[in-house]
Amino acid sequence: MTPQRERISFLSPDYPRFPGGGALVYYTQASHLARLGYDVSVIQPLHLRAAYPGRAVDLLRGKVRDVRAGSIRRRIGWITPDPRVRTIFLDRLDESSDLPPADLRIATYWRTSEILGARDFDGAQNLQFMQAYETWGGPVDRVDATWRLPFHTAVVSETLMRKGREFGIPDERLHLVPNGLDHELCRPAAPVEGRGPCVAFLVHEAAVKGLADTIAVAERIRAARPDATFIGFGGRRAPAELPEWVEYVRRPVGRELVEKVYSRAAVFLCGSHSEGWGLTSIEAMSCGAALVSTRNGGVDDFATDDVSALLRDVGDIAGLSDAVLELLADEPRRLSLVEKGLQRAGEQASWYESGEIFHQVVRTALDSPVAR
Repeated sequence: MTPQRERISFLSPDYPRFPGGGALVYYTQASHLARLGYDVSVIQPLHLRAAYPGRAVDLLRGKVRDVRAGSIRRRIGWITPDPRVRTIFLDRLDESSDLPPADLRIATYWRTSEILGARDFDGAQNLQFMQAYETWGGPVDRVDATWRLPFHTAVVSETLMRKGREFGIPDERLHLVPNGLDHELCRPAAPVEGRGPCVAFLVHEAAVKGLADTIAVAERIRAARPDATFIGFGGRRAPAELPEWVEYVRRPVGRELVEKVYSRAAVFLCGSHSEGWGLTSIEAMSCGAALVSTRNGGVDDFATDDVSALLRDVGDIAGLSDAVLELLADEPRRLSLVEKGLQRAGEQASWYESGEIFHQVVRTALDSPVAR
């Protein structure tokens, strides 16, 4: 008799219609586990986010979206998970949801951790996969409480490792899983020299991403360098506050993102207030853009001030704009940062290597369960 494959369910917080780093990471890890022979599913709620009970509007929106979306390939058209990864749709995801049987459930957001923590034990072990300190997504006390749950916890950066230790997670339950980088895709598609005064940045309306600060920085740069050009990119339509002089590239993924954004930029600007890691920043570095970023926590794993990037405090509009202007005016200085940035990006784990590390964490969660 063929032994039953171990069942692993990822609990997604929402429905990833738009490109995003969080969904990219957990779908990539799910695909790796499926290739290793596990029975892998992603539990996908059709409302906006696995959030607070009683939001009937979420259910209605999910139903409308489901009808309009049609098929899974249209629903998540920007990423192609391994075909062996099953997507299971629920109208909503909360403490009362009837989840399919599993040997291991993996929470991918604070609220999904909270849901798992409130459930009666049904034989499944729990693992939480922390990609950020998500106080921007919920009440601080409830977010903090999820870090104290008796789960194995995987995090993607040294910054989050420190956060886990602050919450008293013992070493045997706290695991670093460095994010991967697609080294075949993420490389310069154009010469790094002579790119002209072009500045690229992510456009995301979540306050934590610091778009208002980024626009303020861009305005100061434009005032000092009228010849500068700007490229913004994001998953949704351009927000009203984005200036008309910013070229906006909507929903670029894969090769399009590399060629239309990263490889055109002399400087990549990150004004984020907080990051668990910083996927777009290291992708831009790997494509030959010099990084100017806030000290947002996430970039600490791969960006060193005055070596591979220029780092300034969160909210330091003048400091960020001066740093960009310095690099636009000093090509040798910019190229020195680019060289070191390319070297550091080249040292980042591949997605295969990251998947193998994550697999070892999964095995630990399955083989060394935490008493509840």
